[in-house]
Amino acid sequence: MTDVVEITDPRERSRVAEAVLRDLPRWFGWEDANANYIREAAELPTFAVEPEAGFLCLKQHTPRAAELYVMGVRPEQHRRGLGRALVESAEGWCRAHGVRYLHVKTLGPSHPSEGYKATRAFYEALGFVALEELHGLWGEDNPTLVLVKDVDLGFSVTPVTGLPELREGDDLAGAIVERVDLVDGDVVVVAQKAISKVEGRVVALADVEASEQARELAADTDPRRIQVILDEATELVRTRPPLIIARTKHGFVCGSAGVDSSNAPEAGTVVLLPLDPDGSAARLREELRERTGANVGVIVTDSFGRPWRAGTTDVAIGAAGVEVLRILDGEKDPAGYELHATRMALGDQIAGAAQLVFGKLDRVPVAVVRGLDVGGDQTAADLVIPPETDLFR
Repeated sequence: MTDVVEITDPRERSRVAEAVLRDLPRWFGWEDANANYIREAAELPTFAVEPEAGFLCLKQHTPRAAELYVMGVRPEQHRRGLGRALVESAEGWCRAHGVRYLHVKTLGPSHPSEGYKATRAFYEALGFVALEELHGLWGEDNPTLVLVKDVDLGFSVTPVTGLPELREGDDLAGAIVERVDLVDGDVVVVAQKAISKVEGRVVALADVEASEQARELAADTDPRRIQVILDEATELVRTRPPLIIARTKHGFVCGSAGVDSSNAPEAGTVVLLPLDPDGSAARLREELRERTGANVGVIVTDSFGRPWRAGTTDVAIGAAGVEVLRILDGEKDPAGYELHATRMALGDQIAGAAQLVFGKLDRVPVAVVRGLDVGGDQTAADLVIPPETDLFR
């Protein structure tokens, strides 16, 4: 882990800035500009990776906005995460001082520099958004690109729109990366039906023969659909024909064993749950990493009802690269009370947030949640209560 320190001594700020800038003539070759950076660093919030491996200075322009004024990392320290660590420390300073927006200026894309193309990609990977390219600020030969980032601790949930109707064998990862730029820490939330469709978990009712039990439970509905539910269930928990609450082979307790006719690819078909939702999440995560280089988490969701509560909410049935269950046992609240049985179902909370942009009729099966620190190695199986400890059996 990279240790970043804030330098408070004015002379030390200038000394570190000079030491690093002098080692970067390719990027900071203008003596007048370097002299200004070194002089002004003495009065600016300054962060450094010791010993003098890199530094960053902030300049606050208004109570709510600041500029990443200058940053440098020694050449031999590149590609080790120092730049990211410095920027994250600066963002933390901004939040602590009530600053919501951080911007940075760099050479714009209309200049053919390959080096600055990588610089722009670096900032964009950290969540900065290109705002405007200015001409004349640094001279006509040096277009100035302004990038900005909201560094507030809140998070965003963004629908991935324009996805086609998915079929077995479709490239879901490719369809996602064509429509959204992913960055480290994002959580890609995918509705179960999208996964099930590309994995071929669709059954045509014309191919199903209903059993006597299915006919008894069907009431005035299609017994073939009830047969599919029975085939997917390991236990019928409650029945009130034609309604069935069942335990699935995954251990989920849900309506109709997860079998659903809504948003099926065509009439006369039903969609089943993935055979291994956690495995599906892991595969999609790896495919997204290979396509983008971004270290993201993936959550696969489905809509579940809950005892004693009206309506449904999406929950996590598959997960990879995410902390889905945060256990706070042993922590103390502000009054000093020690928590003994406090567990936050983060996976379900993220799934529910994504459902707000999915909609049931909008046919949006993918969303990206950004701004949450929920990286981990748990799976959705960690959210399932074992039958032997289920108090409601």
